[in-house]
Amino acid sequence: MDFIVEKDPGLIPQVLSKILDSCVNGVTLADPDQTDLPLVYVNKAFENITGYSQEETLGKNCRFLQGTEREQGEIDQLREAIKNKKPVEVTLRNYRKNGELFFNHLVMTPLFDSNGNVLYFLGVQYDQTRQIRADEEIKKLNKRLEALKN
Repeated sequence: MDFIVEKDPGLIPQVLSKILDSCVNGVTLADPDQTDLPLVYVNKAFENITGYSQEETLGKNCRFLQGTEREQGEIDQLREAIKNKKPVEVTLRNYRKNGELFFNHLVMTPLFDSNGNVLYFLGVQYDQTRQIRADEEIKKLNKRLEALKN
């Protein structure tokens, strides 16, 4: 479905912003026409997940969330997808403003104009920390059960 922007060019961005701010997942837009692919939009859920405000994130590449953990294979997948203008889905080890580790399940999709040029890279972030920690706990418990059987 396409919006008819001519109907009210000021209303559509306001409505979309309110919709995106009501999402439970983080939503970001990065601008490929600017140096280092900076964030130009982050929604409230992104702020809640990361602890960083819009003022602290806009204009920065979101790699700052990686802290010192730059040697993740998923980062290479992300770079390759950006280079080739392809969608990608990865889970990254990221850090909140308070330094706490969280597992960021990122779905990154290039958004194209009618001429096939990338306008933005859309990022949708889901904090998978609880799920990953629960899975790790289940693995530990299963190992303990196995050890008790032997």
